Amino acid sequence: MAIAVAVQRLEIGDVLLIDVPEEERQVEATVVADIDRTDTTVRATLRVAGREDFAEEWPLGELVTVVRGP
Repeated sequence: MAIAVAVQRLEIGDVLLIDVPEEERQVEATVVADIDRTDTTVRATLRVAGREDFAEEWPLGELVTVVRGP
């Protein structure tokens, strides 16, 4: 089951559905490192199978789709 979650509630181990430029569909990405939270943004390191880890940043209050929790 997928649920919309505010980015400030993300935790290590959460699996998100995200858009990746080279993919035609959304892919699953796992939060794999400590999450940086500021007064205005949330930054997380994500891992997608077969790719190098990368950072994603969202403004506070943005919703992401979580398909599995830690």
